[in-house]
Amino acid sequence: MSNYDGFNEKVKGLFISLLPSYLGGPHERLGDKIKGDGTPVGSLDHLALARLRELVREYFPSDDTIGEEDNAGTKSPNKGESPEWDIDGLDGTGNRRMGLNSYGAAIVRRQGDKVLYSAIFRPIDQALRGNGFFYAEHGGGAWQWCDEHRCYHQLHTAEEGQLERITVMVEGSSKKFFKSAQICGLGKSLTVRPGFSSCIAATAVALGNASAFVSVDNAPWDNLPAALFIEEAGGKVTDWDGNALTFATSRNIIAAGNAADHEAILMAMKGKP
Repeated sequence: MSNYDGFNEKVKGLFISLLPSYLGGPHERLGDKIKGDGTPVGSLDHLALARLRELVREYFPSDDTIGEEDNAGTKSPNKGESPEWDIDGLDGTGNRRMGLNSYGAAIVRRQGDKVLYSAIFRPIDQALRGNGFFYAEHGGGAWQWCDEHRCYHQLHTAEEGQLERITVMVEGSSKKFFKSAQICGLGKSLTVRPGFSSCIAATAVALGNASAFVSVDNAPWDNLPAALFIEEAGGKVTDWDGNALTFATSRNIIAAGNAADHEAILMAMKGKP
């Protein structure tokens, strides 16, 4: 029994109710604008943020909420005095703008450095297979909804050697990939797949379909849901130095499906065979 059962079902229902907006029409002009940092933002970003924030305030009225569209990078966390929600109503806006299907949404609750709960929505998977809603709870595992069976299935990361090769999903600003010696070293040693949606990368690793998620100066609201999902599915998550993750160090992370793959990735990033 989850501590978030009632809220969790409301989040799932809200995401599914917004599915037509996430998918868009065949001739829709997305009309996304470009923010000051060069990233796109559209009306769907604001709509999803507003609806998710409204739901959080209904169930957790004393919690603070920070949305990606609130210039959240300029706000400081509340240092753990009370729980706080980070909301990204559309992760992968640029992909959606280009007509690519690699995008999603995420919401995460944390208290200081401790991540308590997160939900991720993958609209394309929901439309095609009815399994696009995911949630994870600290100490309660990571789960995927299945319309066909009307139940949740628990997620498990890939064990050492289970996949054909170590495949790393890299997230963050693409310009920074080529400026980072660590990422360049990783790309020379292992298979790297830039995905440009942390929601997709996080759930791919939690499902056991990819080996790891590695981020380059990625926002906390992108990385913290990924960290919780991968840890709760059996993986190992640290910063680039192999230290336990904190809010302050959550921009550059290694989130691998198992300890052996994590060590291989850490060594590759340090330029060691």
